[in-house]
Amino acid sequence: MANVIRNMNFKPIIENVKYERLSEPTPSSTVNMRVWDELKVERLRSDAVKVILTRFVKPEPSCIFSIEVSIGVEVLINTSEYENVDDPVEYFKTSAVGRVLAGHASCILTEMTLHSQIGPVITAPLIQLPQ
Repeated sequence: MANVIRNMNFKPIIENVKYERLSEPTPSSTVNMRVWDELKVERLRSDAVKVILTRFVKPEPSCIFSIEVSIGVEVLINTSEYENVDDPVEYFKTSAVGRVLAGHASCILTEMTLHSQIGPVITAPLIQLPQ
């Protein structure tokens, strides 16, 4: 299992960014920012997969803004080792690939919210499971 990823020389690419400005919060209200990730693994060809991480930031109650950032990377794999992986999504969640994608998504979100009403939204550079 340790040799699934054949080459760690990959370059993450932004797949999609969605920023939706919502209404202002009511005065003295409490707003909780929910943050979670979804990871998708697509087989491109016999020796490569595409891993896409989407990070969501949604406030409760719905106000201020809503953000989705998707960042992906093509990963060269050892086919025989990859075939032995029970769940590729779970494998990549705990791999260096998942950490790199989560780190990039975190940086993008911070930059996008730098000048928002609440200041920068700084999320952990780790994959955050849905609630």
